[in-house]
Amino acid sequence: MQYLLDTNIIIYYLNGDKKAIDFIDKNLNKSAISSITYLEILVFSYDDEEDKKVREFLEIFKIYDVERKILDIAIKIYRKKKVKMADNLIGSTAKLYDLTLVTRNVDDFKNMELDILNIYE
Repeated sequence: MQYLLDTNIIIYYLNGDKKAIDFIDKNLNKSAISSITYLEILVFSYDDEEDKKVREFLEIFKIYDVERKILDIAIKIYRKKKVKMADNLIGSTAKLYDLTLVTRNVDDFKNMELDILNIYE
């Protein structure tokens, strides 16, 4: 099984949350992120040293860029379900590449017909 980590899981990891750390450490070679997650993490204000560490951590993952196929999936979903765009693009990435989305915010993705894993349940 391959995983796409939602932004909240990365935030929990960076904040020292044990469940997130254990999951990522155990599944690092099977986990990826969306370029949207990369963006959402790096818009926080970090000092230079923190910014460097966070970027190095994020670069460990395969990062899926938002490509036309993902946009097409997101458009179809948005027209039907009105899923928030960042969540929509992350979910559409998981859908296109047949990845299990790891998130704590299951409700954000409930109408997208995804394989979702909430490691906090």
